[in-house]
Amino acid sequence: MVRTNLKKSVVSKRKGVSVLMSSVCAVAFAGLAHAQDGGPEALEDDVIIVQGERAFVGTKSETPITEIPQSISVISAEEFRDRAAIDFQDIFRYSAGVGASNSIDSRGDFVTARGFDSQQYVDGLKRMPDFIYGARLEAYSLQSAEVLRGPSSVLYGANGPGGVLNGVSKKPQYEFGGELGVVAGTDQRIQVQGDITGPLVGDFAGRLVGLWRDGETQWGTPDDRKFLNPSVTWSPSEDTEITFIALYQKDANGSLGYLPLSKSLLAPNEDEKVDFNFYQGEPGFNGMDTEFWSTSLLINQQLTDNLSFNSRTRYSNMNTDYREIYSDTADGGFVAAVSLFADPEETFLRREFYVNREQSEVVNTDNNILYSFNVGAIENSVLVGVDYTWFDQVKNEGFSCSGYPFPPCWEGGSPPPINIYDPVYGADFTFGATNFLEYGSTQLGVYVQNQMTIADRLHILLGGRRDKATSTRNGVEELDQTAWTFRGGFIADLAFGVSPYFSYSESFLPVPGGDFFGNPFVPRTARQYEAGIKWQPVNGALITASLFDIEESNYISADPTNIQNFVQGGSVGSKGFELEASLRMPGAFDLLAAYSYTDAEVLASSQYLTAGDRLVGVPQDLASAWLSKDIDLNGSWELRAGAGVRYIGDVIDTTQSLLTPSATLVDALVSFSYDDWVVSVNASNLFNKKYFALCELASPPDGYCIAAKDRTVMGSITRKF
Repeated sequence: MVRTNLKKSVVSKRKGVSVLMSSVCAVAFAGLAHAQDGGPEALEDDVIIVQGERAFVGTKSETPITEIPQSISVISAEEFRDRAAIDFQDIFRYSAGVGASNSIDSRGDFVTARGFDSQQYVDGLKRMPDFIYGARLEAYSLQSAEVLRGPSSVLYGANGPGGVLNGVSKKPQYEFGGELGVVAGTDQRIQVQGDITGPLVGDFAGRLVGLWRDGETQWGTPDDRKFLNPSVTWSPSEDTEITFIALYQKDANGSLGYLPLSKSLLAPNEDEKVDFNFYQGEPGFNGMDTEFWSTSLLINQQLTDNLSFNSRTRYSNMNTDYREIYSDTADGGFVAAVSLFADPEETFLRREFYVNREQSEVVNTDNNILYSFNVGAIENSVLVGVDYTWFDQVKNEGFSCSGYPFPPCWEGGSPPPINIYDPVYGADFTFGATNFLEYGSTQLGVYVQNQMTIADRLHILLGGRRDKATSTRNGVEELDQTAWTFRGGFIADLAFGVSPYFSYSESFLPVPGGDFFGNPFVPRTARQYEAGIKWQPVNGALITASLFDIEESNYISADPTNIQNFVQGGSVGSKGFELEASLRMPGAFDLLAAYSYTDAEVLASSQYLTAGDRLVGVPQDLASAWLSKDIDLNGSWELRAGAGVRYIGDVIDTTQSLLTPSATLVDALVSFSYDDWVVSVNASNLFNKKYFALCELASPPDGYCIAAKDRTVMGSITRKF
């Protein structure tokens, strides 16, 4: 039985995590000691400066991470390629405090940081201003990714308390280079991909990134993509760089799979368990087809020696056709709690449908001026900017009338029940969309920030912002609000690379739309206190320890009686600590280790929240370690080998009575290089651990589980030039 003493369970698991992290730290410090024993000359020869010592995301300028009083991580494309990252959420699986979704949900990438949803950005611009079905970010288009933890509205406007995940696009280079590759692997995956860049004519450089993929999800539904990403940079002088980026993406995906709780996690015996990859939908019906395109203009202009201008603008357009059959009670929980099953033997699962056709447009732009000057012994870098976001979405959705016995719903009925042990697909039923909605929102923000440096030792960061946010629903104004947010902190370089810091930050997140019944949401607001130490003992090493305390008001939570509804109210908080070490050690060893403890709970009660309850779906403990090594075999031959382990703590459900168990997963890499050829095998969840991303007891009444991603193995052949 999974409903156990929660405190006892947490304590026992944390002991195991502590042993893992102790071992990791022992390896890390042994490597550092070895480097230091070799003296300065040994450091210069053996230790290579790793990527990720500078970040754009923390200050909107390229700043050393050790000068920013907030927790930041940078992951290079090589790192997330080594770890078999397919989707954007996979990139952050080895980052402290970041909880990547463990399931494959075609609707989007769902990543939490410090217990809260995090916002996705590309090149400093928010990718989607609201939850929009479809068009997940393609990892192959990125040269790196950044994590800024905690509230960050001063620089990024509408933002939640979890933080910012920023993808950095591949951009044209003036030196010719590139690669072509073929990838094949589990889930019937075949992928052809290419990336080529170099000079064009005059002061222009170009780049073309593209891929074609034919594959399946673990449920046998489509996972296909066509992707094209051309870009051009014009740099007529050292002071001017203008980059134009276009992107086209067409996807065919399946929708999520659900397992009855009583036939999976809480099954009384093995005979009653349903197959781990059982699919409750109709493979010919369930799915999501999306067509997405965008154009971006990035301008960097050095006006004088101490004055620069930066501008980023993007327009994006997306069409989505989403169709889902999911398990639910015949009345959707609105009238009475009836069984998920249509027969006393609990063999035939009741089903309902949901369809959603969306068309979305987004325009966002961010423009700022950076002015550097000295006042006595104080160096100042003042950033003044304005950003604007316009969002419009038209959607037409439909529900089964038996699942939702009130308008708007489809009178044609529901899909027939399905045998969970011997599913037969191809059911005939009628469906349609009857609920027309049009959302619109705007946000205009003005911000100012000053980075001050005193005696090249003390770095002070101060910032403030004023936002105006509006939203409409079917032409009726539902939100018009202004808000101030602030940020401040300091970090001091004491000695031996040790830099303690403290910071305070706020967030303001307008929430367009409303609940299932048409009640509008109000903005969410949050604040964070953070203290920590960043230690850079040698070049190529960065170890960060941080403590944080976050509180958010007007929290949005799932309605346990209606899977399609969300409710707002109460306040929640998150306290904890994080450790992260990134090292390039002598002998060409790379080590990345992370541990985080997050105590996320309800602070003030609301309709479906009770003070003291854990936040749903947030693991208290996350731990990971990745070790890789480059080995020169013979002349032109080189071997790269790596392995990692990830621990994902248990999570609580809406009822606060059911734990989804923890899981420990293993990833691995083997790669051979010969001249310009690379042959690699990458695996995540190498031993095919069968575990669940989330199990819910409340909705529908019998409960459900979502199967986590099973084993992924990919073999690739790449020709570099």
